[in-house]
Amino acid sequence: MTSVEERLGRQREHRWNLAWALSPYGLLVVAFGLALATGEGDGRQHLVTLAIAGGLAVWHWWFVLNHPDWWERRTWTMLLYYVGVLGFFSLLLLRSEAFQLFVPACYVLAFVALPGWLAYLGVAAANVPGLLLIDGDRDSVLIAFGLATPLACLIGGMIRSMEKEAIRRRELNSEVARLQAELVLRARETGVAEERARLAREIHDTVAQGLTGIVTQLEAVGELPPPQARRLDTARDLARTSLAEVRRSIDALRPGPLEGARLGDAIRQAVAGWSRQHEVPAHFTVTGTPLPVHAEVEVTLLRAAQEALANVGRHARAGRVDVTLSYMADVVALDVRDDGAGFDDAAAGGFGLIALRQRVGSLSGSVEIESQPGAGTAVNVTVPVIGVAR
Repeated sequence: MTSVEERLGRQREHRWNLAWALSPYGLLVVAFGLALATGEGDGRQHLVTLAIAGGLAVWHWWFVLNHPDWWERRTWTMLLYYVGVLGFFSLLLLRSEAFQLFVPACYVLAFVALPGWLAYLGVAAANVPGLLLIDGDRDSVLIAFGLATPLACLIGGMIRSMEKEAIRRRELNSEVARLQAELVLRARETGVAEERARLAREIHDTVAQGLTGIVTQLEAVGELPPPQARRLDTARDLARTSLAEVRRSIDALRPGPLEGARLGDAIRQAVAGWSRQHEVPAHFTVTGTPLPVHAEVEVTLLRAAQEALANVGRHARAGRVDVTLSYMADVVALDVRDDGAGFDDAAAGGFGLIALRQRVGSLSGSVEIESQPGAGTAVNVTVPVIGVAR
């Protein structure tokens, strides 16, 4: 969601763009009024001048006000627009020298319509109609090209630089806000998952184990008289039912994709979903014999796979990803390899990786990252096997 600061920044930018786009109309009206005040020509000539000024106003409205998305996307279209502005301006100068007041508007439109160095050429070109169509001395040429043009280029360049810096800061603030929201969400999800895993572990190690012992003891009881046998059967059924309910509660506490799924299946689902989302081929392989491991080990390896895949999607620009889950004698290892852009692995210190190292470290595991610019990235997570009765 767009932050309030970003929304206000966009509103300010829109108002400034609208102000620059409307400014030529004011100068055009003032110049036409001055042409009328000087009394040059008769009423018919004034109507012709008004028609040319109206054509310029419509031309500007169509290209700039009616299609604001053309400013930065259609260079050739806006170049045609600016040539047309200079054409209308030249016709107006032929009608009255009062329209020299429109030259500053041409300076503004050069920076509004033209990108990069073309804007500075446009500022210089705005002086050409006046020099060619109006008799002027050498001083006017020096003022136009030696003072007005450099000053307009300087001011326009400064305003453009300020706009770029404002946009850069707004985008940076937006990215920071997005990352902060993502970190808060991840921290909340991690805390919830860890608490659920802890509760599941506690229930399993206490209530479930106790009920298992009770069921075992009841089943070991020999033959009893019918009344006692019925009570024993009732107690045995109640114990089995309670044990089943406890196991269902433990399963319900296990995190997200692990509910009702083994670790390999959960990671396979995560890889398949990531591949569909990013439209990048991703292959998952399980090696060794799957072992029943503690829920916290499963959660850690699943989160490691999700974090590694998320980083590939954000940064790697990969064409292929390979994920391998390996069961060995005393450890379970997860490898995520991509053929993307890579990076300097000495700079690998994002929040997600730091949190992953802390979580894996709490299980006496390790996280290793191998990467070089242009050579892809390999993330290896190794966690000791912590067995548990399932």
